[in-house]
Amino acid sequence: MKYLIIAIVLLVFSGCGHGLDVNSNVNSNESANSVGSTNHSANKTINNDLENAKQFLSNGDYNKAIDAANNVIASDPNSAEAYSIRGFARALNGEIEQGLVDTKTSYQLDPNNVANYYNMAMVYKLAGQLEESKQWFEKVLTKDPNNTWSIYGIATIYADQGDDDKALEWLAKAIKIDSSVKVVAAEQDHFERFHENSVFKSLVLP
Repeated sequence: MKYLIIAIVLLVFSGCGHGLDVNSNVNSNESANSVGSTNHSANKTINNDLENAKQFLSNGDYNKAIDAANNVIASDPNSAEAYSIRGFARALNGEIEQGLVDTKTSYQLDPNNVANYYNMAMVYKLAGQLEESKQWFEKVLTKDPNNTWSIYGIATIYADQGDDDKALEWLAKAIKIDSSVKVVAAEQDHFERFHENSVFKSLVLP
């Protein structure tokens, strides 16, 4: 897109001189239109690849998510979103160190991408670095205080760390925002040992 802007600026300045060659100006306009069309097509392809990467990630097809993100990065090496998606997909695919590298790269490219905060939290969690994971979930909550799955993520970390009171406190917060959390908490290993806990039962079980 920046090349299209430069082309338009050059055209504007080219019309300021005297004795302008009309045919040359027409050719320049055609060239700019060609650049614009090419850039539009490239951007459309990048956006399609990004959407595909998200969909593949959501469907659990991590290899395809990585491939789609690779396509975006090949066309746009500064795509923070593509690095974030690829990092999460890599970590879920067992490539945790590479996942950390990608999500950190995404953060360097765009420190304000809140979705990447969540992805970083999850990658650190997969790496077993629970305190780092919790810090990134907390960063999400500074931007989006009612982000259900970051609140739930913190609950699971406290559960894994053996802090039952904190785990149940954060679980209750998540359920208050979205009752569908009950189904997830009832099925995940994080809370398996809580199944006979009276507070857990009152929160999760019908």
